[in-house]
Amino acid sequence: MFGHFLSKDDVRYLRIINKNGVEKISMNEAALPQSTVHIAQADPDGILLVIHAGAGNRGKKDTPERRAQVEQDLNRALEAGYALLEQGAPAEDAVCAAIRVMEDAPEFNAGRGAALTSEGIVSMDSCLMTGVDGEVGSACGLTTSKNPINVARAIKEKTKHVMFAKPGNDLLKEWGIELCDSEYFITPARQESLREAQSNGDEWEKHGTIGAVARDSSGNIAAGTSTGGITNQMPGRVGDSPLPGCGTYANNDSVAISCTGIGEAFVKEVAAHQVSDRVLYAKEEPIEAAKAALDGVARHHGDGGMIVVPAHGEGAMVFNSEMMNCGWKSPKGSYVQS
Repeated sequence: MFGHFLSKDDVRYLRIINKNGVEKISMNEAALPQSTVHIAQADPDGILLVIHAGAGNRGKKDTPERRAQVEQDLNRALEAGYALLEQGAPAEDAVCAAIRVMEDAPEFNAGRGAALTSEGIVSMDSCLMTGVDGEVGSACGLTTSKNPINVARAIKEKTKHVMFAKPGNDLLKEWGIELCDSEYFITPARQESLREAQSNGDEWEKHGTIGAVARDSSGNIAAGTSTGGITNQMPGRVGDSPLPGCGTYANNDSVAISCTGIGEAFVKEVAAHQVSDRVLYAKEEPIEAAKAALDGVARHHGDGGMIVVPAHGEGAMVFNSEMMNCGWKSPKGSYVQS
């Protein structure tokens, strides 16, 4: 995912001695990275689509030309999903449409252009959840599915199960999934990233996991996330994106959330579900709930961001990293940033 671990040089720690003389080290709350918030404007119960395509720090490959392409892709994704919301389609239709556009764009770490594992192949994960019924579909370790979000939806709607790991091509064809050869997914940029990661011994390179959350004209919300993981990851590694409650979650009584960042930290924090719980039980505002969850992610030495659409009110794009590729669209207007 698009993010990086925070080292002990990035934060300050408190040394605490309890009554038994046992030393404990914890992060100084004042040293937690500050979260940036962008509001996704919307009528209280109106249609709204919010998307992201990764959060982290800017690097040498983050050129003006690449940022312009990213913004163009974000706008295309917003247009695809929002057009369905305007037609009265359910939130999950808009979420999947927006994600498919980004999966097809090689700039992002999902579908074509996904990160490569240590074996030089893709291993893609996805998740889709609907807030109206709490139903969810999740897929891990995909290597041939052109649009991994379609696999998550098929699992949700065509099986009694929640998660599949490495479903075979025969089953994918039975579900109507379009398949591609491995060469389709591999781009020169990702091959270069893998070479650099292996020569530097660094697997925590920046990437652009993608996601979308939406509220439809019936007031229902949905969330989806799709990722290629991290460059040079060990075969079999799974992050937060396909795990309901960690990187993806939706509940009509609270919020829809999609996360991006260092997956291990989001899993340890159960970040997406935490946001929902804070809104539902602690009656926190979605923005404050998201900021609190990201503070927890930082305590696990991770950074990143999340997009949030509540059952009622405006949405938000919240991140504690340097930047997050994201955007929103509603009758109130539209916005993208990269």
